[in-house]
Amino acid sequence: MTRRFLAALLLAAVVLPATADQFDMQSGGDRLISGTRPEATGTAPRDLLISGAQIVMRADVEDDLFAAGFAIDVEGPTGGDVTAAGARVRLDADVGADATVTGGIVTLDDASDVIGNARIFAGSATISGKVGGSLVAMASEIRLNGQITGDVRIQANALSFGPDARIDGRLVMALPEEMDVPTSVAPSVRVSYEYIDAEGWRDFDELAWDNMPEAPTAMAIGGGYLLGLAFLLVTGAAFLALMPDGVANMRRMALAQPGITMLVGGVGFSTLVGLIPVSAMSVIGLPLLPIAILAVILAWGLGYLLGAYVLAMAIGQAAGLGDSPTLPVRLAILACAITGMALLNFIPFVGWIVNLALVFLGVGAMTKGVLRRLMPDVDTAAHDEMMKSQVGD
Repeated sequence: MTRRFLAALLLAAVVLPATADQFDMQSGGDRLISGTRPEATGTAPRDLLISGAQIVMRADVEDDLFAAGFAIDVEGPTGGDVTAAGARVRLDADVGADATVTGGIVTLDDASDVIGNARIFAGSATISGKVGGSLVAMASEIRLNGQITGDVRIQANALSFGPDARIDGRLVMALPEEMDVPTSVAPSVRVSYEYIDAEGWRDFDELAWDNMPEAPTAMAIGGGYLLGLAFLLVTGAAFLALMPDGVANMRRMALAQPGITMLVGGVGFSTLVGLIPVSAMSVIGLPLLPIAILAVILAWGLGYLLGAYVLAMAIGQAAGLGDSPTLPVRLAILACAITGMALLNFIPFVGWIVNLALVFLGVGAMTKGVLRRLMPDVDTAAHDEMMKSQVGD
Protein backbone atom coordinates (compact mmCIF):
# COMPACT_ATOMS: atom_id res chain seq x y z
CA MET A 1 0.00 0.00 0.00
CA THR A 2 2.82 2.35 0.92
CA ARG A 3 4.65 1.62 -2.33
CA ARG A 4 1.62 2.47 -4.43
CA PHE A 5 1.01 5.67 -2.49
CA LEU A 6 4.59 6.80 -3.02
CA ALA A 7 4.39 5.98 -6.71
CA ALA A 8 1.17 7.92 -7.18
CA LEU A 9 2.58 10.89 -5.27
CA LEU A 10 5.77 10.91 -7.33
CA LEU A 11 3.98 10.81 -10.68
CA ALA A 12 1.33 13.37 -9.69
CA ALA A 13 3.80 15.94 -8.39
CA VAL A 14 5.47 18.62 -10.34
CA VAL A 15 9.18 18.22 -10.05
CA LEU A 16 9.99 19.61 -6.61
CA PRO A 17 13.35 21.19 -5.77
CA ALA A 18 15.52 18.96 -3.60
CA THR A 19 17.60 20.12 -0.68
CA ALA A 20 20.68 18.47 -2.19
CA ASP A 21 21.92 17.85 -5.72
CA GLN A 22 20.71 14.24 -5.51
CA PHE A 23 18.75 12.48 -2.78
CA ASP A 24 19.11 8.69 -2.84
CA MET A 25 17.66 6.32 -0.25
CA GLN A 26 15.99 2.92 0.16
CA SER A 27 12.73 2.14 1.95
CA GLY A 28 11.37 -1.38 2.20
CA GLY A 29 13.54 -2.52 -0.68
CA ASP A 30 12.36 0.33 -2.93
CA ARG A 31 14.91 2.87 -4.08
CA LEU A 32 13.92 6.54 -4.15
CA ILE A 33 15.95 9.18 -6.01
CA SER A 34 15.26 12.89 -6.54
CA GLY A 35 17.28 15.92 -7.56
CA THR A 36 17.83 18.46 -10.31
CA ARG A 37 19.77 16.09 -12.59
CA PRO A 38 19.52 12.68 -10.93
CA GLU A 39 21.41 9.74 -12.43
CA ALA A 40 20.48 6.25 -11.30
CA THR A 41 23.18 3.59 -11.47
CA GLY A 42 23.77 0.30 -9.70
CA THR A 43 20.71 -1.78 -8.77
CA ALA A 44 17.28 -1.38 -7.24
CA PRO A 45 16.23 -4.48 -5.23
CA ARG A 46 12.52 -3.84 -5.86
CA ASP A 47 10.95 -0.72 -7.38
CA LEU A 48 12.77 2.46 -8.41
CA LEU A 49 11.03 5.83 -7.98
CA ILE A 50 12.89 8.78 -9.49
CA SER A 51 12.01 12.43 -10.09
CA GLY A 52 13.96 15.45 -11.34
CA ALA A 53 14.42 17.93 -14.15
CA GLN A 54 16.81 15.81 -16.26
CA ILE A 55 16.75 12.10 -15.42
CA VAL A 56 19.15 9.44 -16.64
CA MET A 57 18.23 5.91 -15.50
CA ARG A 58 21.01 3.35 -16.00
CA ALA A 59 20.27 1.18 -12.96
CA ASP A 60 19.22 -2.47 -13.06
CA VAL A 61 15.68 -2.45 -11.64
CA GLU A 62 14.35 -5.77 -10.35
CA ASP A 63 10.65 -4.79 -10.37
CA ASP A 64 8.92 -1.59 -11.52
CA LEU A 65 10.21 1.83 -12.55
CA PHE A 66 8.29 5.06 -11.84
CA ALA A 67 9.82 8.23 -13.33
CA ALA A 68 8.54 11.82 -13.45
CA GLY A 69 10.50 14.78 -14.76
CA PHE A 70 11.17 17.13 -17.65
CA ALA A 71 13.63 15.05 -19.70
CA ILE A 72 13.82 11.31 -19.01
CA ASP A 73 16.26 8.81 -20.54
CA VAL A 74 15.71 5.17 -19.55
CA GLU A 75 18.83 3.19 -20.48
CA GLY A 76 18.80 0.46 -17.82
CA PRO A 77 16.80 -2.81 -17.84
CA THR A 78 13.63 -3.16 -15.80
CA GLY A 79 12.24 -6.48 -14.63
CA GLY A 80 8.67 -5.19 -14.24
CA ASP A 81 6.62 -2.30 -15.56
CA VAL A 82 7.88 1.11 -16.68
CA THR A 83 5.69 4.14 -15.96
CA ALA A 84 7.19 7.46 -17.06
CA ALA A 85 5.84 10.98 -17.59
CA GLY A 86 7.73 14.03 -18.81
CA ALA A 87 8.12 16.63 -21.52
CA ARG A 88 10.59 14.35 -23.33
CA VAL A 89 10.82 10.62 -22.60
CA ARG A 90 13.22 8.19 -24.30
CA LEU A 91 13.08 4.44 -23.66
CA ASP A 92 16.20 2.58 -24.81
CA ALA A 93 16.32 -0.59 -22.70
CA ASP A 94 14.61 -3.92 -21.99
CA VAL A 95 11.28 -3.83 -20.15
CA GLY A 96 10.25 -7.07 -18.45
CA ALA A 97 6.51 -6.30 -18.44
CA ASP A 98 4.42 -3.34 -19.65
CA ALA A 99 5.48 0.21 -20.56
CA THR A 100 3.20 3.22 -20.07
CA VAL A 101 4.80 6.44 -21.30
CA THR A 102 3.32 9.95 -21.41
CA GLY A 103 5.09 13.03 -22.76
CA GLY A 104 5.36 15.77 -25.31
CA ILE A 105 7.99 13.84 -27.28
CA VAL A 106 8.16 10.07 -26.71
CA THR A 107 10.74 7.79 -28.31
CA LEU A 108 11.11 4.02 -28.13
CA ASP A 109 14.60 3.61 -29.57
CA ASP A 110 15.95 0.65 -31.55
CA ALA A 111 17.39 -1.02 -28.42
CA SER A 112 14.09 -0.94 -26.52
CA ASP A 113 12.38 -4.31 -26.06
CA VAL A 114 9.05 -4.30 -24.23
CA ILE A 115 8.05 -7.86 -23.29
CA GLY A 116 4.46 -6.93 -22.47
CA ASN A 117 2.14 -4.21 -23.75
CA ALA A 118 3.13 -0.65 -24.62
CA ARG A 119 0.88 2.37 -24.14
CA ILE A 120 2.05 5.66 -25.61
CA PHE A 121 0.36 9.03 -25.05
CA ALA A 122 2.28 11.90 -26.61
CA GLY A 123 2.35 14.94 -28.80
CA SER A 124 4.88 13.28 -31.09
CA ALA A 125 5.85 9.60 -30.85
CA THR A 126 8.54 7.54 -32.59
CA ILE A 127 8.38 3.77 -32.02
CA SER A 128 11.44 1.94 -33.33
CA GLY A 129 11.89 -0.84 -30.77
CA LYS A 130 10.18 -4.18 -30.20
CA VAL A 131 6.89 -4.74 -28.40
CA GLY A 132 6.08 -8.33 -27.44
CA GLY A 133 2.46 -7.62 -26.59
CA SER A 134 -0.02 -5.11 -27.95
CA LEU A 135 0.53 -1.42 -28.68
CA VAL A 136 -1.83 1.46 -28.01
CA ALA A 137 -0.56 4.83 -29.24
CA MET A 138 -2.38 8.16 -29.13
CA ALA A 139 -0.53 11.22 -30.42
CA SER A 140 -0.69 14.04 -32.91
CA GLU A 141 2.14 12.54 -34.96
CA ILE A 142 3.27 8.91 -34.87
CA ARG A 143 6.09 7.19 -36.76
CA LEU A 144 6.15 3.42 -36.43
CA ASN A 145 9.40 1.68 -37.37
CA GLY A 146 9.47 -1.26 -34.94
CA GLN A 147 8.24 -4.82 -34.63
CA ILE A 148 4.96 -5.38 -32.80
CA THR A 149 3.98 -8.96 -31.98
CA GLY A 150 0.42 -8.28 -30.82
CA ASP A 151 -2.40 -6.03 -31.95
CA VAL A 152 -1.90 -2.33 -32.62
CA ARG A 153 -4.41 0.45 -32.11
CA ILE A 154 -3.38 3.93 -33.23
CA GLN A 155 -5.20 7.23 -32.96
CA ALA A 156 -3.36 10.12 -34.53
CA ASN A 157 -3.57 13.14 -36.77
CA ALA A 158 -0.63 11.94 -38.89
CA LEU A 159 0.85 8.42 -39.18
CA SER A 160 3.88 7.12 -41.08
CA PHE A 161 5.69 3.77 -41.30
CA GLY A 162 9.43 3.16 -41.49
CA PRO A 163 11.16 0.40 -43.48
CA ASP A 164 11.49 -1.85 -40.40
CA ALA A 165 7.86 -1.59 -39.26
CA ARG A 166 6.06 -4.91 -38.85
CA ILE A 167 2.81 -5.84 -37.12
CA ASP A 168 2.01 -9.50 -36.49
CA GLY A 169 -1.46 -8.84 -35.05
CA ARG A 170 -4.34 -6.66 -36.16
CA LEU A 171 -3.91 -2.99 -36.97
CA VAL A 172 -6.77 -0.62 -36.10
CA MET A 173 -6.26 3.01 -37.10
CA ALA A 174 -8.30 6.07 -36.17
CA LEU A 175 -7.16 8.84 -38.51
CA PRO A 176 -8.66 11.94 -40.15
CA GLU A 177 -8.50 10.20 -43.55
CA GLU A 178 -7.64 6.84 -45.01
CA MET A 179 -4.09 5.86 -45.90
CA ASP A 180 -2.37 2.95 -47.60
CA VAL A 181 -0.59 0.54 -45.27
CA PRO A 182 2.38 -1.26 -46.85
CA THR A 183 1.91 -5.03 -47.01
CA SER A 184 5.32 -5.39 -45.36
CA VAL A 185 3.79 -3.81 -42.27
CA ALA A 186 0.55 -5.81 -42.20
CA PRO A 187 -1.60 -7.47 -44.89
CA SER A 188 -4.84 -5.71 -45.72
CA VAL A 189 -6.98 -8.50 -44.17
CA ARG A 190 -5.59 -7.55 -40.76
CA VAL A 191 -6.00 -3.81 -41.23
CA SER A 192 -9.15 -1.90 -40.25
CA TYR A 193 -9.86 1.78 -40.22
CA GLU A 194 -12.00 4.13 -38.14
CA TYR A 195 -12.74 7.60 -39.43
CA ILE A 196 -12.49 10.47 -36.92
CA ASP A 197 -15.39 12.83 -37.58
CA ALA A 198 -14.40 16.11 -35.97
CA GLU A 199 -17.76 17.60 -36.95
CA GLY A 200 -19.45 15.09 -34.68
CA TRP A 201 -18.28 17.00 -31.65
CA ARG A 202 -20.90 19.61 -32.45
CA ASP A 203 -23.61 17.11 -31.51
CA PHE A 204 -22.64 17.37 -27.86
CA ASP A 205 -24.65 20.20 -26.37
CA GLU A 206 -22.44 20.34 -23.29
CA LEU A 207 -19.47 21.27 -25.47
CA ALA A 208 -21.26 23.98 -27.43
CA TRP A 209 -19.98 27.54 -27.18
CA ASP A 210 -23.42 28.68 -26.05
CA ASN A 211 -22.97 26.72 -22.83
CA MET A 212 -19.51 28.02 -22.05
CA PRO A 213 -19.31 30.18 -18.91
CA GLU A 214 -19.32 33.89 -19.59
CA ALA A 215 -16.28 36.02 -18.88
CA PRO A 216 -16.36 37.61 -15.42
CA THR A 217 -17.78 41.12 -15.28
CA ALA A 218 -15.86 44.15 -14.09
CA MET A 219 -17.95 44.11 -10.91
CA ALA A 220 -17.02 40.46 -10.22
CA ILE A 221 -13.32 41.19 -10.78
CA GLY A 222 -13.50 44.25 -8.53
CA GLY A 223 -15.37 42.33 -5.85
CA GLY A 224 -12.82 39.53 -5.89
CA TYR A 225 -10.00 42.04 -5.60
CA LEU A 226 -11.67 43.77 -2.63
CA LEU A 227 -12.24 40.46 -0.85
CA GLY A 228 -8.62 39.41 -1.37
CA LEU A 229 -7.38 42.83 -0.28
CA ALA A 230 -9.55 42.72 2.84
CA PHE A 231 -8.24 39.27 3.82
CA LEU A 232 -4.60 40.29 3.36
CA LEU A 233 -5.14 43.59 5.19
CA VAL A 234 -6.77 41.84 8.15
CA THR A 235 -3.84 39.41 8.31
CA GLY A 236 -1.31 42.24 8.04
CA ALA A 237 -3.16 44.39 10.59
CA ALA A 238 -3.11 41.51 13.09
CA PHE A 239 0.69 41.25 12.89
CA LEU A 240 1.23 45.02 12.88
CA ALA A 241 -0.99 45.44 15.95
CA LEU A 242 0.10 42.39 17.95
CA MET A 243 3.84 42.44 17.26
CA PRO A 244 4.77 45.90 15.94
CA ASP A 245 8.35 45.74 17.23
CA GLY A 246 8.94 42.31 15.67
CA VAL A 247 7.64 43.41 12.28
CA ALA A 248 9.69 46.62 12.48
CA ASN A 249 12.88 44.69 13.35
CA MET A 250 12.38 42.23 10.48
CA ARG A 251 11.73 45.13 8.10
CA ARG A 252 14.92 46.91 9.19
CA MET A 253 17.00 43.73 8.85
CA ALA A 254 15.66 43.19 5.33
CA LEU A 255 16.43 46.78 4.28
CA ALA A 256 19.92 46.65 5.84
CA GLN A 257 20.98 43.60 3.81
CA PRO A 258 18.39 42.95 1.06
CA GLY A 259 20.61 40.67 -1.02
CA ILE A 260 21.65 38.44 1.88
CA THR A 261 18.07 38.40 3.16
CA MET A 262 16.70 37.21 -0.20
CA LEU A 263 19.40 34.50 -0.30
CA VAL A 264 18.45 33.35 3.20
CA GLY A 265 14.79 33.38 2.14
CA GLY A 266 15.50 31.28 -0.93
CA VAL A 267 17.40 28.70 1.11
CA GLY A 268 14.75 28.67 3.84
CA PHE A 269 11.83 28.32 1.43
CA SER A 270 13.62 25.57 -0.54
CA THR A 271 14.20 23.72 2.73
CA LEU A 272 10.49 23.87 3.54
CA VAL A 273 9.54 22.63 0.07
CA GLY A 274 12.12 19.86 0.33
CA LEU A 275 10.39 18.60 3.48
CA ILE A 276 7.40 17.50 1.37
CA PRO A 277 9.10 14.68 -0.61
CA VAL A 278 11.28 13.79 2.39
CA SER A 279 8.17 13.37 4.57
CA ALA A 280 6.48 11.27 1.89
CA MET A 281 9.43 8.89 1.59
CA SER A 282 8.96 7.18 4.95
CA VAL A 283 6.06 5.77 6.92
CA ILE A 284 7.12 7.79 9.98
CA GLY A 285 7.13 11.04 8.00
CA LEU A 286 3.76 10.56 6.27
CA PRO A 287 1.73 12.00 9.20
CA LEU A 288 3.92 15.14 8.98
CA LEU A 289 3.17 15.64 5.27
CA PRO A 290 0.09 17.90 5.82
CA ILE A 291 2.09 20.00 8.28
CA ALA A 292 4.92 20.42 5.75
CA ILE A 293 2.47 21.48 3.02
CA LEU A 294 0.76 23.93 5.40
CA ALA A 295 4.15 25.39 6.38
CA VAL A 296 4.99 26.03 2.71
CA ILE A 297 1.64 27.76 2.12
CA LEU A 298 1.98 29.93 5.24
CA ALA A 299 5.59 30.84 4.42
CA TRP A 300 4.61 31.89 0.90
CA GLY A 301 1.65 34.01 2.03
CA LEU A 302 3.35 35.70 4.99
CA GLY A 303 6.56 36.16 3.03
CA TYR A 304 4.60 37.83 0.23
CA LEU A 305 2.96 40.22 2.71
CA LEU A 306 6.18 41.07 4.54
CA GLY A 307 8.22 41.49 1.35
CA ALA A 308 5.65 43.86 -0.17
CA TYR A 309 5.45 45.79 3.11
CA VAL A 310 9.25 46.14 3.30
CA LEU A 311 9.44 47.57 -0.21
CA ALA A 312 6.48 49.91 0.30
CA MET A 313 7.88 51.21 3.62
CA ALA A 314 11.22 51.89 1.95
CA ILE A 315 9.42 53.99 -0.66
CA GLY A 316 7.41 55.69 2.10
CA GLN A 317 10.56 56.58 4.03
CA ALA A 318 12.07 58.05 0.89
CA ALA A 319 8.91 60.14 0.52
CA GLY A 320 9.30 61.51 4.07
CA LEU A 321 6.86 59.36 6.08
CA GLY A 322 9.52 58.42 8.63
CA ASP A 323 10.54 55.09 10.10
CA SER A 324 7.50 54.55 12.39
CA PRO A 325 4.29 56.07 11.03
CA THR A 326 0.94 55.46 12.72
CA LEU A 327 -0.91 52.15 12.31
CA PRO A 328 -3.51 53.55 9.84
CA VAL A 329 -0.69 54.93 7.70
CA ARG A 330 1.12 51.58 7.76
CA LEU A 331 -2.10 49.80 6.75
CA ALA A 332 -2.53 52.24 3.87
CA ILE A 333 1.06 51.55 2.81
CA LEU A 334 0.39 47.80 2.97
CA ALA A 335 -2.77 48.19 0.84
CA CYS A 336 -0.80 50.13 -1.79
CA ALA A 337 1.89 47.44 -1.73
CA ILE A 338 -0.63 44.62 -2.26
CA THR A 339 -2.27 46.50 -5.12
CA GLY A 340 1.07 47.24 -6.75
CA MET A 341 2.17 43.60 -6.52
CA ALA A 342 -1.13 42.46 -8.05
CA LEU A 343 -0.66 44.86 -10.98
CA LEU A 344 2.90 43.58 -11.49
CA ASN A 345 1.51 40.13 -12.30
CA PHE A 346 0.20 41.53 -15.59
CA ILE A 347 3.78 42.18 -16.75
CA PRO A 348 5.02 38.96 -18.42
CA PHE A 349 8.00 37.28 -16.74
CA VAL A 350 9.29 40.43 -15.01
CA GLY A 351 6.27 40.66 -12.74
CA TRP A 352 6.63 37.04 -11.70
CA ILE A 353 10.35 37.50 -10.95
CA VAL A 354 9.68 40.60 -8.82
CA ASN A 355 6.93 38.85 -6.86
CA LEU A 356 9.17 35.82 -6.25
CA ALA A 357 12.02 38.08 -5.12
CA LEU A 358 9.70 39.82 -2.64
CA VAL A 359 8.53 36.45 -1.30
CA PHE A 360 12.16 35.44 -0.73
CA LEU A 361 12.83 38.84 0.88
CA GLY A 362 9.93 38.36 3.29
CA VAL A 363 10.78 34.73 4.09
CA GLY A 364 14.42 35.71 4.65
CA ALA A 365 13.41 38.49 7.05
CA MET A 366 11.20 36.07 8.99
CA THR A 367 13.98 33.47 9.07
CA LYS A 368 16.51 35.99 10.39
CA GLY A 369 13.99 37.24 12.96
CA VAL A 370 13.30 33.73 14.25
CA LEU A 371 17.00 32.89 14.40
CA ARG A 372 17.72 36.09 16.32
CA ARG A 373 15.10 35.19 18.92
CA LEU A 374 16.38 31.62 19.22
CA MET A 375 20.03 32.73 19.42
CA PRO A 376 20.23 35.94 21.49
CA ASP A 377 23.28 38.18 21.18
CA VAL A 378 26.27 37.25 23.34
CA ASP A 379 28.00 39.91 25.43
CA THR A 380 31.55 39.52 24.10
CA ALA A 381 33.15 41.56 26.92
CA ALA A 382 31.51 39.43 29.59
CA HIS A 383 32.51 36.29 27.67
CA ASP A 384 36.18 37.42 27.55
CA GLU A 385 36.22 38.18 31.30
CA MET A 386 34.76 34.74 32.04
CA MET A 387 37.41 33.03 29.91
CA LYS A 388 40.24 34.98 31.62
CA SER A 389 38.98 34.05 35.08
CA GLN A 390 38.83 30.37 34.11
CA VAL A 391 42.40 30.51 32.79
CA GLY A 392 43.59 32.26 35.97
CA ASP A 393 42.05 29.61 38.20
